[in-house]
Amino acid sequence: MKLEDIPQDDSKIFRGQRKVIYAIRNGKFEAGKSSGWEAEEFATGQAVDELHQLTETALTAVKNGEKSIIYYLMFKYRYDLQSLAQTTGFWQWQIKRHFKPEVFETLSEKKLDKYRNAFGGTLTI
Repeated sequence: MKLEDIPQDDSKIFRGQRKVIYAIRNGKFEAGKSSGWEAEEFATGQAVDELHQLTETALTAVKNGEKSIIYYLMFKYRYDLQSLAQTTGFWQWQIKRHFKPEVFETLSEKKLDKYRNAFGGTLTI
């Protein structure tokens, strides 16, 4: 893409901000700025809608006693299993175990603190 062809569609998702896009000028890559474009706004909107749905489903599972609060907070704070594992230092299989309410109830304060740090200091809905 040429530098002068960088889309400037004033995307709502950018909230007035601009994004750096690399494009070509005079045969070399150069940084340019974009206010967004329709295709990106559409795709991001779909992803956010799906994340909201996953979060609501997770909340229902927690309220029904099927999953622990960790499961809901993972979606609320926009983690996936891999990124939550990287943030907390737990293995993915351990986090999956911690999703079980009966296992979550037995976690030590040290382990709970790792989750609190990942979730902005809270372990509540």
